Amino acid sequence: MKGKIIKNAIQCKRCGDIIESKHVHDFVTCKCGACSVDGGHDYLRRCFAEKDCYIDLSEVEKND
Repeated sequence: MKGKIIKNAIQCKRCGDIIESKHVHDFVTCKCGACSVDGGHDYLRRCFAEKDCYIDLSEVEKND
């Protein structure tokens, strides 16, 4: 991935939680435990029970 991470967030499709990782190694899990986000503004990491259980809400500034 190339570009600066502005926002590292997802929304769980099961419970509706919107979770955001704000700092490196800031591992955040939704209330039902179906998905997690990590990496803050350094990297995008997703952990999930099912592949399509979340909506990606991240914002990345593209480098040309």
